[in-house]
Amino acid sequence: MPAPASSPAQNIAALRRLMAERKIDAYVIPATDPHLSEYLPQHWKALYWASGFSGSAGTLVVTKNFAGLWTDSRYFLAAEQQLAGSGIQLMKLVVPHTPEFADWLANTLSEGQTVGVDGHLLSRAWYKTLEEKIRPHGIRLNPQADLVTPAWQGRPPLPAEPVYEFPVKFAGATRKEKLGQIRAALGIQKAEFTIISSLDDIAWTFNLRGRDVPYNPLFVAHAVVGPREAALFIDPAKMPEDIRRKLSRDGVKVYPYHSVTDYLGKLPAKAAVFIDPKRISQNLPGALPATAKVLEGINVTTWLKACKTPAEAAHTRQTMVKDGVVLTKFFFWLSQHTGKQKITELDCEAKLHALRLEQKDCIGESFGTISAYGPHAAMPHYSATPESNIELKPEGLYLLDSGGQYLGGTTDTTRVISLGHITDEQMTDYTLVLKGLIAVCSIRFPRGTRGYQLDTLARQAMWQRGINFGHGTGHGVGYFLNVHEGPQSISPTPGATAVMDAPMMPGMITSVEPGIYRAGKHGVRLENLVLCVEDEKTEFGEFLRFEVLTIAPVFTNLVKKSLLDRTELTWLRMYNRWVLRKMKRYLTREEWEWLKHVSS
Repeated sequence: MPAPASSPAQNIAALRRLMAERKIDAYVIPATDPHLSEYLPQHWKALYWASGFSGSAGTLVVTKNFAGLWTDSRYFLAAEQQLAGSGIQLMKLVVPHTPEFADWLANTLSEGQTVGVDGHLLSRAWYKTLEEKIRPHGIRLNPQADLVTPAWQGRPPLPAEPVYEFPVKFAGATRKEKLGQIRAALGIQKAEFTIISSLDDIAWTFNLRGRDVPYNPLFVAHAVVGPREAALFIDPAKMPEDIRRKLSRDGVKVYPYHSVTDYLGKLPAKAAVFIDPKRISQNLPGALPATAKVLEGINVTTWLKACKTPAEAAHTRQTMVKDGVVLTKFFFWLSQHTGKQKITELDCEAKLHALRLEQKDCIGESFGTISAYGPHAAMPHYSATPESNIELKPEGLYLLDSGGQYLGGTTDTTRVISLGHITDEQMTDYTLVLKGLIAVCSIRFPRGTRGYQLDTLARQAMWQRGINFGHGTGHGVGYFLNVHEGPQSISPTPGATAVMDAPMMPGMITSVEPGIYRAGKHGVRLENLVLCVEDEKTEFGEFLRFEVLTIAPVFTNLVKKSLLDRTELTWLRMYNRWVLRKMKRYLTREEWEWLKHVSS
């Protein structure tokens, strides 16, 4: 990510000058865009421009005499480093994904003061929460305060890459079929129209992909699906003519990106419009006719997209084999060369990237690779930079959290490997994390179970020793889309990432990634992706289970087998044997012999 031309201190000063001119007492900048995305085009990285903080979750609040950044435990260590010397105070979130800055504003500002925010960047749900927190204190909220645009000199333009078609053989359903599914789901909600601003939902709906954001194959657009017409709002220069014609044949009309508000204003006066308050900006529904009926819930496309079809699941299984080959070859290379030649964290990233691109249908990484050696692994979302990059030594632990974007699916895997001498504490931590992984991967549960009901399984062995981790246990994973998607999650907080608590449903792909992090020492995380499938129906109801998708060895030299019970030992043995069977035909004899040794 290129550094801004001006320093955070200069940018905060520019914001304060505009705040004084426009009589704004506190200004809020979230880490998002008009589509509430996780990964942003450079044009919308306003939080990074203002603060220097590069994490994907954070909120900056600026007043006349204070600047504070709220973020969660994944970014505490990184934020401390990036904010150093900026004059911006790190405000540590107690509960991830919550607008705790709203409480601070309510308790700090005085009656009659004004909070400014660009309502195109704040979700409707967060805006409502903020308003509910400050209004009782007589504090006003101005959602039309875009101070970043006039303050940000040299702001990058919006991306201009053209979109491309996602082949139906991978997509599994045509545009017409998906639009039919959407309209049927809207009928159940008693809605006629839906506004879609989340880029992964739009890409899924129209079987299109793009290159507008890092890691996710998405493009900047809005969409409206109605009973007769589906409208796609996108920069006309990004739409190839042949794709435009195909869209037209499928009942999709293409409009300029910024015309979405005019289109919404012309919907029928009494239209019933369905929106997702967590996936749409505050200002967009305001363009609807005043008499329109607004219905709220999770996007119907989110549910449809989350439950992978049998064809999508089959492609994903094939993709997991490809990525398993990549990871196995990478760890073999690492084990053979560490201590014999200089290898740094960034060298590991480059090697992994090259191995992935050798696989058919691989487009690139699905998120920024976490290549973390030693104490760097204690930062859950560490990202190696030229400044932080360190050399790996033949001792200690190395953590790799990485994933690939393939036409046949999206992957996300974390493994930890020993590079040499390890301590008893490191082995214990590794085994406790493994116990959590096994507990969730092997659970059977009744239909209707929520992720927060499963979260304890990942933590119980750690809790017995007074250990915990500060992030969620799992997130939904897309299909050649976002590596982080909803509506489901495995988290200790009910409803942390969804409008309502989403049950686990057949077809959902979810990560399972418990971890232990010891600041200044080491970090351990193990991650598998699992597919929710039907198990059996008994007199007590329907039961579901998880099918493990990830194919990557669990390195047994880090396991304290005395801490595993018989069931866990059996799971570990059977899992690694399965990995061996899946990998055998793709490895050299030397790689195969090494894999047998490290997984036995």
